[in-house]
Amino acid sequence: MSTISPVFSCEPGLTAPVQASESGFTSWDISHLFSFLDSSSTNIIPDSASEYLRPGSVNRTGSNVDLADCTDERRKKRKSLNRESAKRSRVKKQKHLDEISIQLNQLKIQNRKLKNQLQYIYYHCQRTKMENDRLRLEHRMLHDTLLNVRQVLMLCQIESVPVRIYMVPKAQ
Repeated sequence: MSTISPVFSCEPGLTAPVQASESGFTSWDISHLFSFLDSSSTNIIPDSASEYLRPGSVNRTGSNVDLADCTDERRKKRKSLNRESAKRSRVKKQKHLDEISIQLNQLKIQNRKLKNQLQYIYYHCQRTKMENDRLRLEHRMLHDTLLNVRQVLMLCQIESVPVRIYMVPKAQ
């Protein structure tokens, strides 16, 4: 078996012995990748976080950290965050309701203005219709009068009788 150094490595200059088997499969020695877990001198997790990760361990002051205290603190923190979130949600909901209420009032005012305009237009439409009907009636009466005058003129021409036309002032 031969030893081959890896092409890629996590850390520069770090090489791991690699052994190739007869089947061509290369087994990598990765024991060095987890060496930080075995060393007690290098502490990657800060002291404050390690107290929560390892219940029953000793903190800086030297007292034992109880698992119940840890879960109680988490529960209190979660409740506090939930209360704050609920409060923000209520404020947001109230703000939304206020905006909708303002919009509702504006729409009511606009609706009232449109109803007034519609009534005004309907009133003038009715007045115009009545005036139109009156003018049509007057037109029909004048037309009938004109036809009667023409008939009288035609009769007079047929009989050769001189005709005197008197204009009667129209009563208003």
